[in-house]
Amino acid sequence: MQDRYIILPFCRICMSWFPSLLRQCVTTTSILKPSIINIPLRKNIAITILLFIPLSLKANSPDSIPITEIETKSTSRHFPFIMGITAASFLADKPINSYFVSNRSSFLNSATKITDLAGDKYLIIPASVITYGVAGYIIRDEKLTNTSLNSIQALATTAITTEIVKQLAGRARPYTERGSHHYSPFPIKNDDFKSMPSGHAALAFAAFTPFAENYSKWIYLIPVSVAAGRVYQNQHWFSDVMVESTPTTSFS
Repeated sequence: MQDRYIILPFCRICMSWFPSLLRQCVTTTSILKPSIINIPLRKNIAITILLFIPLSLKANSPDSIPITEIETKSTSRHFPFIMGITAASFLADKPINSYFVSNRSSFLNSATKITDLAGDKYLIIPASVITYGVAGYIIRDEKLTNTSLNSIQALATTAITTEIVKQLAGRARPYTERGSHHYSPFPIKNDDFKSMPSGHAALAFAAFTPFAENYSKWIYLIPVSVAAGRVYQNQHWFSDVMVESTPTTSFS
């Protein structure tokens, strides 16, 4: 359990270090200047699959077997399924977006603001750390300690990977009305072009998957509601949340 002594500073360093490094690279390298790209659907899907291969290997397993050993086997077995789901989700982007835009309600507006909290990094990262501390040092629950540690590790890995993919893709959010195939790579701080993947959905699945696997599958309803809420709010395309949640749920 030496991980407990390094994981918290690791999370803090990674969360603050990566954005500043990327900013430095963009400042000093003119070739990274954002450019506007409109990519046809088939190329869009192919590029997305390539971008999300690392996400299928992220650290979210709730057991103690080496994660690379588990998920490398799972990747080869489920990869055709992932490609099919990814392709289908891109085809459904515009119809689903149009449906939600046309079917607003005050209840859903309020409900999705609540579900957003379960994917807010400023809430779930401290909550996971507190859970780990309470479980490990106060109530001495080994199962909860291991589960919360896995959750923290998954959050750290996912936060870094998600930001990298957001910067590489630079996909326009639905509310910009630029279409689902509009990309402007390396948006840095321009949130309008950080649609893919959904950070809220990614962090929610990373945080709650270990708990769902160790305690109850019903816990998956929390990250699923976060993902659905982000699409409803016109913050993300349907494919943004599907390409993130599919590897997580498939390889758990």
